[in-house]
Amino acid sequence: MVNRDPFAAVWLTSDDRTATVRLVANPGYWDRRRGPRLEEIQFRNDIPPNRALDLVCDRDGEVDIVTQIPPEDAERVERSEHAKLVAMDSVHVVAGIINRDAEGLPLSDRRARQALNLAVDRAALVREAIFGRARPLAGLTPPIVLTLAHRFPDRIRPYPHDPSLAAGLWRAAGGGGRSLRLAAPALMERVARRVGADLEAALGIDVEVSFLEGVELADVQKRSIEKTLPREWDVLLQQQGVQSADAPPLELHRAFVGLTGEHRAGPVVPEFEELYADLPRHTSQLALIRASNRIDRFVRREALALFLYAPQSLYAVNRHVDFTPYRTSFELAECEVGEAHWSRRRSSAA
Repeated sequence: MVNRDPFAAVWLTSDDRTATVRLVANPGYWDRRRGPRLEEIQFRNDIPPNRALDLVCDRDGEVDIVTQIPPEDAERVERSEHAKLVAMDSVHVVAGIINRDAEGLPLSDRRARQALNLAVDRAALVREAIFGRARPLAGLTPPIVLTLAHRFPDRIRPYPHDPSLAAGLWRAAGGGGRSLRLAAPALMERVARRVGADLEAALGIDVEVSFLEGVELADVQKRSIEKTLPREWDVLLQQQGVQSADAPPLELHRAFVGLTGEHRAGPVVPEFEELYADLPRHTSQLALIRASNRIDRFVRREALALFLYAPQSLYAVNRHVDFTPYRTSFELAECEVGEAHWSRRRSSAA
């Protein structure tokens, strides 16, 4: 909603959606070089993800593209005779929102948050829980081609896996007492269990892992955005993407740390707000990159999130479809189908 209140929103309380959304091409579009390249596109809302994957991998004619393929299913798509796997290093991150207001744990202390980051073995996490379909995060700027310049002025490296140092910082911050509550969407179960095991092993604490889906997940996310206290978690795993890679902090860092950040779980950070306010003042690309880099270094140093990994965007695509993925969003403007595609075979038969 367009409103002076940064937290103004309309909550969609129903999952009811039209079964099919049809986009029909305009054959008289003025820019013939751009298209149209397809006569019609149908978005199907009535097929569960698992069934959609079956349809694209095992047969022709019902589903041509399935988005958001889980990494554990990537190998199945690669083996399919009907589909191919399309992978893209996108501008997305998976990180833990740290509840700096938590009672009974010292998460307001930078040392404790650094301890969480030092406790996680990101290389093993990516290898074992994501099947290699991601890259470890250093800060909140994903390590991809589009953001290379943003990371170059003062190269930021991921927190090392150092259980001994993590345990020392945790004790110095006053860690101990109750268990740490780690929550995650049910689709991130393997990731959450691996992160929880690392935290337990390094910090010597009990970690209670809970999984959220459906109405429960929507309610937790809604309460997080509304800053409703108390929170029922200490670390909440969250995936966040951006629509533009020109200045990652405008969406990624703002979301996790900023005054208007939907994932900020704790007091406003004045130092961050100063750095963030400086960002839109720059008109040159180089100055914007340097300002973005300063923000990323500050957020990493203060450990204002649990930095985990930058996932690939994975698509299962019919082998006769030429699909060009984008790093920031899902686009079909350049999509085309070959002569052997089922729709053209059907047209020829008719």
